[in-house]
Amino acid sequence: MSYSNLKTVRANSIVRSRLSVLAMRRTRARRAVGFAWKFLIAVLFLSPLLMGLSYSFRTDAEIMMTRGVTLLPRVWTIENYQWVFVYVPVLTYLKNSILHYVLMVGSQVIFCSMTAYAFANFKFHGKSFLFNCILFAMMIPGEVTVITNFLQIQKWGMLNTYIGMVITGLVSSLGIFTLRQFYLSLPKELKEAAILDGCGDIGFWFRIALPLSVPTIASMAIYEFVTIYNRYLWPLLVAKRSNMYTIQIGMDMLKSSEGDNLGLILAGAVICIVPVVLVFVFGQKYIIRGMVSGGVKG
Repeated sequence: MSYSNLKTVRANSIVRSRLSVLAMRRTRARRAVGFAWKFLIAVLFLSPLLMGLSYSFRTDAEIMMTRGVTLLPRVWTIENYQWVFVYVPVLTYLKNSILHYVLMVGSQVIFCSMTAYAFANFKFHGKSFLFNCILFAMMIPGEVTVITNFLQIQKWGMLNTYIGMVITGLVSSLGIFTLRQFYLSLPKELKEAAILDGCGDIGFWFRIALPLSVPTIASMAIYEFVTIYNRYLWPLLVAKRSNMYTIQIGMDMLKSSEGDNLGLILAGAVICIVPVVLVFVFGQKYIIRGMVSGGVKG
């Protein structure tokens, strides 16, 4: 190789290395800008929660006397939380909310999965009509049926009972639709192989289809937790005794009775938020798996 060619090769390599360095710098800059943008959005969304948490550790006098918005309290105190746990049966309210969730989601897992499996694998008269009715039921707001449901529950004598508080949520149209889409994504060869091995429809659903749908069921259960945990109107109509109130009703009564004491109200609000945050923190992977589990067939 001549000297001029060698010089050209070296120049080209230098140019390539410089271009690669510039590309790496641009990639890092883009990542830094993207991270800064995401961090800013996260701060904007979380700022009300963080400020509520901060003000819940302040005395009522400091909240009233402080001018403007300060990030941290001057003197940290847990008196608001102590007062809420002593004078408000928070644990009873949380127990009732969790009991409602367990009963409703447990029932939805059984009935919705069986119904979805039937729609996905069986052929029967009126199948399309019934499934369209389920889709139509998803579009009806729950508030529209509150009066008729209440009159029916009252007629059955289920007022002030746990079954009366959860009976309207034992089956979910969204759960049926979600699980049906997952069961449709299962390969037909899997069921054919199970049938050849002597496994019937019930056995295939219980031993194969249901275990495979655990990520979808988990994501559905997490979303349902937020819906059931935030229920207010229906439990308020059905429950007549204070020991049957859910956490939302109890905290609303705290707000009505202690409307001037912002520290107590914020402490109660933080206590309400903690279970939802914990569920989403520990259930993120199940939400993602549930979203993509039925996206690819086979």
